Order: sequence, then structure tokens, then C-alpha cells
Amino acid sequence: MFQKLRLAATIGCIMFLGACAVGRSVVDINAPSSSPNPQTGTSIRLVDVVDNREFQVKPRSADIPSLSDAKIGDRSITERAYARKRGGFGKALGDVLLPEGETVANQIKQAITTGFRRAGYRVFDANSTDPDAQTAIPVNADIRKFWTWMQPGFWQVTLHNRTEVILNGDLPALKDGLTIENHYSDGMQMVLDNDWTQTASQALVEFSDKLRDALLLRSK
Repeated sequence: MFQKLRLAATIGCIMFLGACAVGRSVVDINAPSSSPNPQTGTSIRLVDVVDNREFQVKPRSADIPSLSDAKIGDRSITERAYARKRGGFGKALGDVLLPEGETVANQIKQAITTGFRRAGYRVFDANSTDPDAQTAIPVNADIRKFWTWMQPGFWQVTLHNRTEVILNGDLPALKDGLTIENHYSDGMQMVLDNDWTQTASQALVEFSDKLRDALLLRSK
């Protein structure tokens, strides 16, 4: 019986490592579909959405953002990084990055925009030339966490994503700051590149929904 279990575990590990390509992968994320601006409602202007995540070379656990030694100080890489592939025993196999020209901050910004608009707010970009944008209330976002990681298991691997963003602005709903946190997870037999997309994308959908719900609750 023990030999059968060991064989099954070995086969599972081989399948897992075979599916998870070693080396860097460039995989896009599908942010929540945008919602049209309401015709009426409080107007806000997203001034700054800042990526303040902290990366470590050798983190104590896989949920902490990390990259190879040579790239951890390169902002052009860290601003695109949102996951790191690992083997069955936790060994790092490669980074997962957004395509060039795309950033985690931009993905979060789209999710924030969707959440606010679905809560009834009119949202304008910082560079908008719309006349209403000039009088809109400035809102800033501080990205503390956005990371996807894998947790190997005996029969399956689980992909997790943890998101944490702090929003500030002169709005009743943002009084003393509003922190939105979300933890999404999904189990699977093996991890392919599109699984990184699916997990991170669904995490952004849930984050956007939580932001909408929090705004509506605080506005009552």
C-alpha cells in the first residue's frame, strides 16, 4: 500500500513539474470588464494608484512576492510581476510577468474603476479632459499586496491570490481610509500558463465586487 501511495505521489509530482514550465512566463491578466460611467452621482478622479508591494529574494513563504536576485531591484520587472512558479518541494522555477507595457498598478486601477462605477460613482482618469473631471474628488490607491502563488498538495496543487489595497480620498465612504482585502484560491491537477491568468483575473473580479459592496455599505 505504501509503495502504491509513493508511486502515485511520484507520478503526480512528475505531472506537476512537467506542466509547470521552468523559466519566466509572460502571461496577461483579464481585469474586470469595465462599466460605463453613471450619468449622475459623485465624481471622483483616480490620481495615483501606486504599487508599494515589497519583494524579497528568499522569502520565508511563497505568498511573499519574490524574484531572482538579479531582477528584484528592477522596477521595470517588479511592476509587471504577479506570481512565481515553484516545484513540488517549493523550489522556485520561474517568474510570471505581465506583458511589456502593462503593470499590476494598471490592472488594479481598472478593477478600482469598475468597483466605484458599479457603486454609482462617476470615475475619471487623472489625465481626463472631461470638464467634470476638473471638479471631481481626488482618490489615491496604495497597493500593498497582489500576489499569486502555488501550494503543492498530495493529489492537487492550489493556486492562491492575495490582494490588499488602501484607498484614500475626501469622501464619506473613504473616511479614515478604506482597506479592501481579498484571498482567492482554486485547486487543480496541474498548472498551465492560462491558470495564472484565470486565478489572478478572478481575484480581481472578487476584489472589485468587495470594493463595490464596501462603498455601498459606507454610503448608507
